[in-house]
Amino acid sequence: MRDAADLPPAQQAAQDDAWIPRAHGDAVGPRHALAAPQEGAPAADGQPPVEARGSLTASERLPRARRLARASDIRRCLVQGRRRRGTLLEMIWLDNDVGHPRVGLIVPRGRQTAVARNRLRRRLREIWRREVQPAQPAWDLLVRARAEAYAASFAALRAELVAWRDAVAARQG
Repeated sequence: MRDAADLPPAQQAAQDDAWIPRAHGDAVGPRHALAAPQEGAPAADGQPPVEARGSLTASERLPRARRLARASDIRRCLVQGRRRRGTLLEMIWLDNDVGHPRVGLIVPRGRQTAVARNRLRRRLREIWRREVQPAQPAWDLLVRARAEAYAASFAALRAELVAWRDAVAARQG
């Protein structure tokens, strides 16, 4: 085994600053500990911090029956569905025979982080759940996000989906 005196100075300094966790919770580490990241710090993609909240209640969740998840249903909607392209989103919808509306989200990777993709999915899901689903007939709706949707605000996404809902409702009625 090598003695501390046998180590070069740079390696000795690195070893002095090494952090070693202990089973009992105490830590042996550098004399200058790094500050823990503050809660609410800006995300890596520049989005503003979001306050943490608890789990969704049962009435706020999107039940599995309301999701468009089977590949055959998604493919059928893509091939046979009606389309409307907006600046942020593309909506593709088709009548279904399950008796209630379902939604599917297509959020492409497009050089975006998983955090950004998941944030966009959560936003779109929430807008659909609160604004579109109550007024939507028994349709399968696919919402395909465009690249511009990642930088868009919640209000802009909401405005585009609500405009689609209103335009389709006006055409139906």
